[in-house]
Amino acid sequence: MTLIQQAAQHLQNKHYSAASQCYRQLIQAQPQHGQAWYGLGYIAQSQQQWADAVEYLQQACQFLPQQPAPLLGLANAFNQVFSETDALTVLEFGHQQCPIDESIQYALTQQYLMLGDISAATLLLQQLLNSADDERFAFACLDTAKINVGLLLSDHLQRAQRFLTERPQHSASIRLHYTFGLVTKHQHDYPNAMAHWDAANALQYALCDFTVDDMTGLFDALLRIDLDASPLDSSPLNKHSTSNDSPLPFTPVFIVSLPRTGSSLLDKQLCDFSTSLQRIVSVGEVDYIATQCARMIEQHTGYAYPVCLEHLTDELCRSARQCYVDAIAQHRIDADYIIDKLPANFQSLPLIYRLFPEAKVLHITRDLAATALSIYSNDFGAAEPYFCNLSQMQQYFSHYMAVMNHFMAIYSANMHTLRYEDLVHDPKGQMTLVSDYLGLAAKAPNQLDNDNAGVSEIQTQGVNGVIKTLSAIQARQPIYQSSAQIPEELADYFKFS
Repeated sequence: MTLIQQAAQHLQNKHYSAASQCYRQLIQAQPQHGQAWYGLGYIAQSQQQWADAVEYLQQACQFLPQQPAPLLGLANAFNQVFSETDALTVLEFGHQQCPIDESIQYALTQQYLMLGDISAATLLLQQLLNSADDERFAFACLDTAKINVGLLLSDHLQRAQRFLTERPQHSASIRLHYTFGLVTKHQHDYPNAMAHWDAANALQYALCDFTVDDMTGLFDALLRIDLDASPLDSSPLNKHSTSNDSPLPFTPVFIVSLPRTGSSLLDKQLCDFSTSLQRIVSVGEVDYIATQCARMIEQHTGYAYPVCLEHLTDELCRSARQCYVDAIAQHRIDADYIIDKLPANFQSLPLIYRLFPEAKVLHITRDLAATALSIYSNDFGAAEPYFCNLSQMQQYFSHYMAVMNHFMAIYSANMHTLRYEDLVHDPKGQMTLVSDYLGLAAKAPNQLDNDNAGVSEIQTQGVNGVIKTLSAIQARQPIYQSSAQIPEELADYFKFS
């Protein structure tokens, strides 16, 4: 067996150290071995070592310039370190090198959407709508419908309908049902829209390997936390000051919420306050608090979160704090305020307050029926039951409300809560309150004025214009008051309280 075959076998078994050793031996013998460089880049990506991934994949692309996989990998690594324009350059180069490769085309489409170039994305999507690959066709249909349902021609819709009839259980049918949900909602045919969303979500729910009941223990434990168990002044930085305790290089800002409550809109508008004197950047939805900080503490204490907080020592607190700083540092950004907008971080608030007494927490809420509709009518691409089953969603919402009511009672002095509806109706007033809470310099009044009744458009430039969530298209559009409302015809389907 050759070294490259051995490495592939190790990779298949997730023996990354052994695979890496094989690749390094190959490179030592053949410095221009593109597959070996790609292998190292793949391993670095798997372990979220993004700086290494960029280095290795750049070498792989140099030696394998016409192979899509290294180019796609490098673009992804650049995105992870907030070099989105570099990622765009790589993908545009890849499109030149491999003009008919649809994986490159689709990745480039997503990059254009992320950066707000809707016109360029639309041109590529119109090509991908002719793809012979069913999955790619389905994704192209859904993305096109999000931009403008009128761009889907009758031939596209007929092909999509035939596919749903012939292969109703295929994974591509999920995306096509969501597409028809958007199309029929646009036509105000709400019963058919619900039928398609029900079908899409049923297929998603069948893929779930857990239920909200499995999370009850976590939520019950969170409700047992009190201020004595998780005091705001318990961080090592507050208890005492030593040479080992250094202040953070940035102020962490956490936006917590349910999904689809306007966190991307708030994030985008907050980044608009960025100036040379108060640099504000968002890292989007990252899971570092739960997957790195909490996991480190669990491993060292032997207790699951949140019980592990009762056994958190000063030294472990500092280590977990530094773990987060190191994870953020991989993004290669320099800012005074860094926004982490993962909605599920509401579950991690006791840990956040323990590790970061200087953190700012923004809690955004939205009418539950409107939130449920927005979740149910969107493809999250994840088999999580509270996204794709209304009963499961209701359970999750109930847990969320109980936990957040409990936390607001404990941490109210160190949290700012706002409503999505208020943000839509009065963006200037709400963002003034948010900026006051964060201690930001106010923007000039004309930058936040709502000149048109019910409409406010706040532009974001540079890196802050990057949106990597489902809201990439929606959050760039003007803010309409109607976006806060649920159609009356759908209200009976979403009776959440």
